Amino acid sequence: MSEISEKEIKQIIKKVQKGDIDSFGTIYEIFAERIYRYIYLKVSNKEIAEDLTQQVFIKAWEAIGDFKFKNNPFSSWLYSIARNSVTDFYRKKKPDFSLDEEIKIDLFDEKDLNEELINKEEVDNILKKIYQLPSDQKELLILRFVEDLSYEEIAKIMNKTPLNLRVIQHRALNRLKKEMDTDFNFN
Repeated sequence: MSEISEKEIKQIIKKVQKGDIDSFGTIYEIFAERIYRYIYLKVSNKEIAEDLTQQVFIKAWEAIGDFKFKNNPFSSWLYSIARNSVTDFYRKKKPDFSLDEEIKIDLFDEKDLNEELINKEEVDNILKKIYQLPSDQKELLILRFVEDLSYEEIAKIMNKTPLNLRVIQHRALNRLKKEMDTDFNFN
């Protein structure tokens, strides 16, 4: 679906809050892929990510009547539900589950298979390095660079200030750069 403004989202949410089920379908179409991608990057399992994404939208449907816009974008509210769902999943999950499982993700739609494989290998390498970061750094990088959220939106999701997020991001990127430099240091 094409980019939609926050004003248009507010109008759709108001319809949903008045009981328009079809408008909630529109909300799902707008956000489902992004929420799924965010969750998938946190759990590294397609089926679990699909189940958790479904749970996020069920929870959103159940609570949408209580949603207040204030200064919060609707997407931040959804990402908060997704973040809490992933946290709940890990709390309930057996201790033998690991985020270090092989990452199988296709972020590209290139037609040239060779180029796609090269890009996928590079992305997998970067994602593996990101998964080795502390959880707050990992989550920030996913929200900022994969989900393309603003510092203000991420601050609401992670309960931190935008300034604090910039510090965390700086540390994470420096750490990633050192890791990547180490990988390519052939001397």
